Amino acid sequence: MGRNTGATVRKGNAPKVNSEPPRPCPSLSPDLLANIHDRLRFLDRVAFAAVFASSCDNDLFKPEPWLLLPCDKPETVQLFSIADRRGATVPAPEPALRDHLIIGSSCGWLATADDRGQIYLVNPSTGEQHELPHMSTMGVFLDRTNYHYFSLENEPYLTIRYGHGPPFHEHWDAHAKTTTYTADQMRMWFYRKVVLSSSPSRPGSYAVMLTTEWRTGAPVFASADDPVWRLAPSPDGVEDAIHHDGQFYSVSYTGVVEAWERDADSGAYTSTPVAPRLAALTTRDKRPVFHSCKYLAVAPGGRLMVVIKYPEVVKERYSSDKWSCSFKVHVLGDDGHWKETRDIGEIVLFVGVNTSLCVPTTGRPQIKACCIYYTDDELGPAELRQDSGRDNSDLRAVGVYSLKDGTVKNIKALGKEQRSFYPPPAWITPSVP
Repeated sequence: MGRNTGATVRKGNAPKVNSEPPRPCPSLSPDLLANIHDRLRFLDRVAFAAVFASSCDNDLFKPEPWLLLPCDKPETVQLFSIADRRGATVPAPEPALRDHLIIGSSCGWLATADDRGQIYLVNPSTGEQHELPHMSTMGVFLDRTNYHYFSLENEPYLTIRYGHGPPFHEHWDAHAKTTTYTADQMRMWFYRKVVLSSSPSRPGSYAVMLTTEWRTGAPVFASADDPVWRLAPSPDGVEDAIHHDGQFYSVSYTGVVEAWERDADSGAYTSTPVAPRLAALTTRDKRPVFHSCKYLAVAPGGRLMVVIKYPEVVKERYSSDKWSCSFKVHVLGDDGHWKETRDIGEIVLFVGVNTSLCVPTTGRPQIKACCIYYTDDELGPAELRQDSGRDNSDLRAVGVYSLKDGTVKNIKALGKEQRSFYPPPAWITPSVP
């Protein structure tokens, strides 16, 4: 594969929504609108909602999350609506959804990575694709003619991440000169999540934030008008990120929430804390936690939320131990302090390594309020479990956690053993331009 520093764009066939002023809400009864909506195919439903979304309060026109599932046929993908328990099979645009891992979901777009380390943006509803800059543009990998391997030069990388030169006492592997990944390993053990600032289909520039696995930790940025990857300093490492109100926000592995700003002259990104550090993490029985996963989200009113997932091992008397999990939710209050809560009201959270969403449940009776719908957030370990066949849990790939009673359940409407879902499912809110 050649080194591509720009963005290659591919178009697909899909319903078109003209870029014109919002149309007035149709003067039809809610029952008739629902009847029309239920008769439409997947792509037509997305277009139908997009036309009236900005002018109607009807729940039919509000974005709703779908679950993208692995499919037996490489030329198609399966989508499942959590809101109305409907499924759809749509074409998988080539190459961005063929044998790729999903590492991000924003603005109706997916970020995918192939076995050569290349990252793409793709809209499953329209087929439009963009190829993001090659990872070699970051400037901290050894130059190669063909990138079958990516060798990260640790000293220049760590100098940027920690803001100082050696020695790097903070880093777990500072003594090594390089850390090498095969091209296929990049998408499982180096990349973590891609976040978009806006749809690439819309006029103007869009920016991309890439978070990396904990061993690397530092975020990387690129944009349509600056097609190179720029490493940013982050001594604590970024665990999750979102784009909200014109800015990228992140939560670090140590529980610090920060806002990111781009310098107009240099293009470099720097961060500023916007909230106090979260308290030390403990389980429900107050034991310290060393293996947890944090997600950053925004409530409908604009409050920042941090969702923490705690993996657990359930001891079985007559069978092998099984994997389970629990969650805690922290909401940033008006006083600027975090408050833990088990009652988030009539909203629901969708979390995973690909995205984190907070959605009202009004008008969506099939979605359970005060719950957390989650997907597997470990791409590398998920492949190891798939290859070994040792995962005996139906709850790891996808499930629902009730904040009120602390129970974990699978989604029965998916219809088969969910431990077989690989690659891990991903949340997406479908959209058309």
